[in-house]
Amino acid sequence: MHWDRGYYSQSTYTCGTYRELSPIWLDFASLVKGHTPPRPTEGSPFSYLELGSGMGFGLCLMAANYPEGSFVGVDFHPEHISHSQWLADQLGLNNIRFLEADFVVLQQDASPLGLTPGHNGLYHYVCAHGIATWIAEPVQAALLELAAAALIPGGLFYCSYNTHPGWLARSAFQKLYSLELDRSDPSQPMATIHKTVASLRRLIGSDESPTPMGRSFPSLEAELDWISQDNPDYLCGEFGCQGWAPLYVSDMHQRCSQHKLRHLGSATLPELFDELLAPSLKEAVFEEANPLIRQTLIDLATNKAFRRDLFVKGALPLTRLQAEERLAALVVQGQETTPPGPGGQKAEEPYLFTTTFGQVVGDPKIYGPIDAALREGRRTLAELVAISGQAPEGVLPIVAMLLHDGRIGLDRGAVGVAAAEEAQRVNVILFRLIEQGKPYGSLLLPQLGTVSAISPVEVLIHRAVVEGLEGPMLSTCVLMGLEQMGVQLLEADKTVVADPDAQIGTIERIASDFIGLRLPMLQRLGALPKSLAPQETAVIASAPK
Repeated sequence: MHWDRGYYSQSTYTCGTYRELSPIWLDFASLVKGHTPPRPTEGSPFSYLELGSGMGFGLCLMAANYPEGSFVGVDFHPEHISHSQWLADQLGLNNIRFLEADFVVLQQDASPLGLTPGHNGLYHYVCAHGIATWIAEPVQAALLELAAAALIPGGLFYCSYNTHPGWLARSAFQKLYSLELDRSDPSQPMATIHKTVASLRRLIGSDESPTPMGRSFPSLEAELDWISQDNPDYLCGEFGCQGWAPLYVSDMHQRCSQHKLRHLGSATLPELFDELLAPSLKEAVFEEANPLIRQTLIDLATNKAFRRDLFVKGALPLTRLQAEERLAALVVQGQETTPPGPGGQKAEEPYLFTTTFGQVVGDPKIYGPIDAALREGRRTLAELVAISGQAPEGVLPIVAMLLHDGRIGLDRGAVGVAAAEEAQRVNVILFRLIEQGKPYGSLLLPQLGTVSAISPVEVLIHRAVVEGLEGPMLSTCVLMGLEQMGVQLLEADKTVVADPDAQIGTIERIASDFIGLRLPMLQRLGALPKSLAPQETAVIASAPK
């Protein structure tokens, strides 16, 4: 058996971050489902294990956001681990370590994780993002056994994975692609992807004259368009693994139950509320009491392609009064940068949310007062109940929808304020690394315990602002910086902006949005200093170009 056990190891994976993995987000989902979160209060010490930590970027940023936590990342790809350790050193983190290890080997001897046979685990949270259906079944079984062994009683296991029926169409692409890989040049990964896409397009026919395959998978054409434009490192990781096998939800839940892991809910917040399903689906779902069958019905009805499931080892239910008390004390605040009015949410317009259940429509008479209150500052859920006039059980799904849509965030209170100075230090280093060409796209938001997306263009705009540039000079310097970085300027649809005048216009538009909306938000949430004093300006402006 090759060391990679069938996992695609010819390249490294992407450097991504995922808000659903953060402790504050997982605790919220746990509370909604009536389970006692692993941490008694925000800021309490905790231990966190990520199985399949990849390039380590997300875990390093989480360790920087949560200095009270202790983090361990496990991955068996040596290049992943070397990058992870390098990045942790660059960011000056002392609460994280990375382990190059194989799940199957750790299954036999978990002592490198600090675990001993016959004893309870050490970790409040164990996460495995996206890999469970990329690895062969014996490796998957080892992952689940490790997760269960590592958790403290009442700890949370986050496991996200590809699901059927949503992946059925793309399964045809994966099968053909895996065959093409056997005869392809590893140095030309996109050539193999494009060849597979071209072959499938010939097989599905046209809209006017579809083949039997085209009629069976009407979404495949759009999915092939998406595949053609995505990141090669992601595509190779997603489709190149020999163990790649999306699962129906019932299969995954049954496998987890064999390791004492009980399904609790979802880190995709709208999925915590079955009442958000389309009215036409509710009767078939609600009359089913068996949780395994009920979840399967939901996935079939909504053509689910990806799940972010939460499991618990040793459930610790809250009483209704305990749950209401803890939820009422939670604090949220606005995160969205688009203001109300022109270009943003109109007072009379319904709130529209894209979810795995389909589009959810929110009544502006109910959502509006809550949204407006959160734009003014921090609010507890109890205050939102009073402002809205709704019952607590009515406000909770509204808050969950606003969180899901990125309009608001869960506030860490005094803990987040105290972490701001350290987060700003780390963000300055991230700015420098992005300018040097590293493929990073996130900054710390310490007040919310999460991250915010940042593009190379915005990083260069920020540097120009702190150097006192504006107008045409700012746009010209940003364009020169992109050329030095070897980064192409893209529109929202990923098309390249080639015309020089159009490039300047695009940068001016991005700069206007960043300076007017994004920069104040980043300052308010502790990512950047609220005022750029001379010494702060000098630190940022002197970053290597």
